[in-house]
Amino acid sequence: MANEIIETYRLLQERINSENAKVFFEMLDSPYPAFRSRAITELMKLKIDTPAVKSMLKDSDQNVRLSALRYMEKMGLMDENEISESIKDISSAVRRDAVRIYISGGYEPLERITQYIKDPDPSVRYQFLISMLEFYPEDSEKIINQMREDPFIKIRHLIEAIENLSDTLKNPEIENSIKKIALIRSYESNDTMTFFNIIKNNYHEFNKQTKVLVIRFLGGLPCEIIKGFIENKLNDEKDEEIIYEFSKVIRKVCGLESIPSWITDNFIKSSNSVIMAMGFKLAAEKDDMGYVDYARELLDAIEDEIVIAASNYLAFFQDFTLSDYITKFLGSLSSKRVNAGLKIIRKLKMENFTSEIITIINNKYYPVTIRKNALNVIKYFKKTEYWEIPYNILKDPSERSDLKLVSLNTLLKLNPEMVTNL
Repeated sequence: MANEIIETYRLLQERINSENAKVFFEMLDSPYPAFRSRAITELMKLKIDTPAVKSMLKDSDQNVRLSALRYMEKMGLMDENEISESIKDISSAVRRDAVRIYISGGYEPLERITQYIKDPDPSVRYQFLISMLEFYPEDSEKIINQMREDPFIKIRHLIEAIENLSDTLKNPEIENSIKKIALIRSYESNDTMTFFNIIKNNYHEFNKQTKVLVIRFLGGLPCEIIKGFIENKLNDEKDEEIIYEFSKVIRKVCGLESIPSWITDNFIKSSNSVIMAMGFKLAAEKDDMGYVDYARELLDAIEDEIVIAASNYLAFFQDFTLSDYITKFLGSLSSKRVNAGLKIIRKLKMENFTSEIITIINNKYYPVTIRKNALNVIKYFKKTEYWEIPYNILKDPSERSDLKLVSLNTLLKLNPEMVTNL
């Protein structure tokens, strides 16, 4: 019986996915390019392999061809002949993606692609350069020399940027996207200390956006190299957003114990809800219950993010004050608060709210994400007496496939034998 259930479960999964994809297969034959393009994109999201998309690399509409190209790449179906044709496409958007795929995919010969140094569209030339810098750094000097006088200012900025990282990072007129490429190239071509010293010695001259960018790069360096630098900056820095970025990096690289308690306290009292949430998360990870009373006060705040940050902190410590807010959260017009209510029910193991959960699952008014979370709660509590709830969703042709997949998993947990009756 167990083998029969498993096989039926697998077949049902395939059927649910194919039912969802049926409408997109029909859209592939639509006379409207936007419909064909959308169908290809959705089939890609569903990871459905179909030979029908391959022929659309030659569609009359450039957006359809572009969607087909991305589908073929994502599904791993692209071969050398197809990509060689796409790099010659009349659409610059298609050529740009094709050039990226050809270089990143290691297609040969490489000489076939070097002609795009002189492509008439600057975005194609730019894509060619950044792809070569990333995937063929050993050949990049030759490419740089050939493109040094390119009329597209973004290309000239990029070449200047990668040749002088410190000046690039200090220049407020250079886009962060170019600075990022320059950082990547320097990181890959220099030893760790050389790269770090460039950042360390010039950091005080960076604008705020650049500081955020380079701080994130520090996350790839060893703790023993960056710890002293970050600790000094944490003590001197006044901008809480910069402190926030430094804190994320040192926590990731050096561990939670590297973050001083004053940072946790300042973050929790911040007016920025993202930073406040980080503060509560740090306090929870440190088993610091010193903010319980303050978090309780925030449960009546207007802003969702503040309420959820406070409730997550209290739920971590299983504070039953939250039980007084569950009904309010479940009845909220905010999807975030409804989900927070479901999370509290599960965390505090409050099975007495089962009827409210069932109401949410059965009410199509609620977003599918909420209904899926509610299904997972009754699965978690093993509410076997409610097996008909997921069963009926599976039988309903109007329900979405992602909800049906969660329902199938729930039914398998609550009443596996009924899986074979679908």
